[in-house]
Amino acid sequence: MLRRTFQLALWLAAPLVLGGTAHGTTLEDALAAALAHAPEVSAADADADAASARVDQATAEHMPTATLSGTIGYGRLDPGGFFGLGRADVTPRAAQMAIEQPLFTGGRVGAGIDRARAGMAAAEAGKTGTRSQLVLAVTQAYGDVLTAAHFVDLYGRLVSQTTEIGRQAQLKFRAGESPSTDVAQADARLAEARAGLARAQGMQVSAQARFRNLTGLEPADLKPLPANPPLPASLDEAMDAAIQANPMLAQAEAGLRGAQAAARGARAERMPTVGAFAEASTVRDQFFPGYRGDSATVGIRARWQIFSGGRVSGKVAEADSTVLAADARLRAARLQIEEQVIAAFQDVRTAQLVEQAAGEQTAAAAKALDSVRQEVRVGMKPQLDLLDAEREATSAEAGAARAGTDRIVAAYRLLSLLGRKF
Repeated sequence: MLRRTFQLALWLAAPLVLGGTAHGTTLEDALAAALAHAPEVSAADADADAASARVDQATAEHMPTATLSGTIGYGRLDPGGFFGLGRADVTPRAAQMAIEQPLFTGGRVGAGIDRARAGMAAAEAGKTGTRSQLVLAVTQAYGDVLTAAHFVDLYGRLVSQTTEIGRQAQLKFRAGESPSTDVAQADARLAEARAGLARAQGMQVSAQARFRNLTGLEPADLKPLPANPPLPASLDEAMDAAIQANPMLAQAEAGLRGAQAAARGARAERMPTVGAFAEASTVRDQFFPGYRGDSATVGIRARWQIFSGGRVSGKVAEADSTVLAADARLRAARLQIEEQVIAAFQDVRTAQLVEQAAGEQTAAAAKALDSVRQEVRVGMKPQLDLLDAEREATSAEAGAARAGTDRIVAAYRLLSLLGRKF
């Protein structure tokens, strides 16, 4: 097996070789760490908890309320001789207990509950979407770290090989066996290789920083990329899954339900409210020294605002317009998701084919490089051909490394569109 082909094969096959080792960070490890580390996930979870609490608040509007109030003071009371009472120090105090139970709200409470539930559904979808986007970002960062490390190794070897080719060209030129053009071309390719190495090193620093920020882990000893996770077998299957669970679509649907509930609540403002109540109170020293007064009342209280100056009509008009806007956003989301799923599904297939072709190209380029190296050694080809072969082999191997990242990222992008929970 040729050295370069063997190196690439080892890099691609390492998941099978190292899969059972206890050391190193896998993509699954990185995803788990990111989900536990990311503040965005904590914020989305808190938003979902808050939305759930709003449902509890809205549901509680159906329940009775109990209020206890009381006052106590100290003073001096002078009835002015009425009832034969004189001046005296008093301690006026009062206590009241009131219980109210809504009986009819005109639909206000029901609309509020529906709106809160829609908000909770939107928050849950947002939580799923946040986690999916994080998983996609971590997958990209993980692949970028591996790709950058491979690039640094590739271009480092290319610099070494090009340096040696340049040295040989210089020796042949001094011996009069080759023109100065070979030396100049070797120097140019060496500069190109050094530039590629510098770019790879810069890419590595950026990729490692991104990975560290997303996961809280050090980007050291990362295991190679795994095979794709389970994916839909057909576009129709993928589309059905996206329609059922896509977070963006779920948020748009929840937004429409919330807007419709708000519209019902606005119309309910025109209706009366009816509630039952029970009140009990006790008063001491309130009007004259020694005064005692206790009362208990049970009844029904109704309220109906028959004129609002147009405020209710304005709320209704606003709510109806909000419903139209939410419906339009839902239709736009459906079209957008359909387009994205088609593109993502095709990207998965394309990335798999590209990775396969890139591997074949790398093997062929490595074989060609070995042949050219032998031919240059015996003088059948000039140094320029070896420089070209080195460049093509390096480019092919770099493309294969990049294709692996593109493949796994395409797979997780499709899963994020399908609403897969992580």
